[in-house]
Amino acid sequence: MKLYYDRKSKNPTYFIQQGYRNGQKTSTRNVKRIGKHSELLAITDDPLAYAREQVAKYNEEIKNARVSMDLTIDFDKKVKASDNVISASTLTNIGCYYLHQIYHGLQIGKFFKKITAKRKIEFDPDIVNRFLSCARILAPASKRRTCLHLSDYYAQPDFDYVHILRTMDLMEENYEGYIRHLYEHSSSLVKRDTSVCYYDCSNFYFEIESPDSDYVDEVTGEVIEGFRKYGMSKEHRPNPIVEMGLFMDTDGIPLSMCIVPGNQNEQTTAIPLEKELGTMLKKKPFIYCADAGLGSYHIRNFNSMGGRAFVVTQSVKKLSETLKQAVWSDCDYRFLSTGTPVSLEWLRGFDRMDESNRPAYLDKAFKVIPTDNLIDLGLYEAKQCKNGKTRQVKVKGVLPQKLIITFSRKMMEYQRFVRGRQIERAKKLLENMDPETYKKGPNDVTSAANSKYLAESLV
Repeated sequence: MKLYYDRKSKNPTYFIQQGYRNGQKTSTRNVKRIGKHSELLAITDDPLAYAREQVAKYNEEIKNARVSMDLTIDFDKKVKASDNVISASTLTNIGCYYLHQIYHGLQIGKFFKKITAKRKIEFDPDIVNRFLSCARILAPASKRRTCLHLSDYYAQPDFDYVHILRTMDLMEENYEGYIRHLYEHSSSLVKRDTSVCYYDCSNFYFEIESPDSDYVDEVTGEVIEGFRKYGMSKEHRPNPIVEMGLFMDTDGIPLSMCIVPGNQNEQTTAIPLEKELGTMLKKKPFIYCADAGLGSYHIRNFNSMGGRAFVVTQSVKKLSETLKQAVWSDCDYRFLSTGTPVSLEWLRGFDRMDESNRPAYLDKAFKVIPTDNLIDLGLYEAKQCKNGKTRQVKVKGVLPQKLIITFSRKMMEYQRFVRGRQIERAKKLLENMDPETYKKGPNDVTSAANSKYLAESLV
């Protein structure tokens, strides 16, 4: 930083000036106004020496990473008259400055300076990304609509829609670096706990008539797959979708994400994204948590190595008969809080309205069953047969895992309430229709109404 003023002026204005590089060119810009010569005479006899002291203090603050910026907003400033036939709102958004403080704390501006150092770019992608991020929080809309309403902000950013598209291209080229930068610099704003990482997938539909086609380059043979494809929609919509996978830390703060075509199996997204996450976390061990749909054999096997562990949900209905008997066997259950033995029969039957039973009502019971699985290691060993000959056989390893079963009386009462409402709805349906002729879904109450067992129990 240096001092700048018009040496030919009788009453010059002193500025703190910064030099910067724009591509291959160098330029300067004023970052702070110190004051006019006549204004500074009111506080010092030597305005030039005072201005040089201010520049020295500013440089010292930069070295110590304690730069402060003051923003002055004049609420008494009158709005200029307009020639527009239709009047427009004169209100401007100043709440975005709170978000700008968080944005600058992540030092995203340094990231864009780094990736554009050798590019001849005439706009500032950092400003574009900043206001796009704020708009997604304050007024979610399309990129086009955000560009049309930039005048709603007090800062009055100046960029066009084409600059937004070019910024998106830059971020697409440096996607992994951007995600890594956000994680590394977020620790200065909030403590990051990555001991447990949660992963889940969702999909987004598009109101279009046909999915994106795959393009095959006739020269190189490269296949460019379209993103919007027909797939399994959780809302059962007949529209093309895309899938997004998201990793979150222990506090629910996003860590990393991926977007894949809608026709891709969500289980294939976990391991590649987890490998990138491991590189970003510098191989720190963590516990992988997901639902049953993202807890396949290969995912569990991957998370049993490298200091990682896994916790995934498991449906009791899909267990083997042996494990089902172990789950329903009323033995080895203990309270989660104290570890004392408890019976499921007692938990299901005690008086929940009795104040003395309140701790048991709020507590949970659990037990652990070892369920180690054999896995194929891809190796072979020589085995001697009874006839004296030897043959190559596959070597099996062991995937160590445990089944943790929990029971909560409080949750049982809630599920009983939900089931009771479904039964009441099923009763009304049975009074007015034949359940055998009604089309139903797997989660519809009519599937319960179609059960002969339920129909007999409602008589």
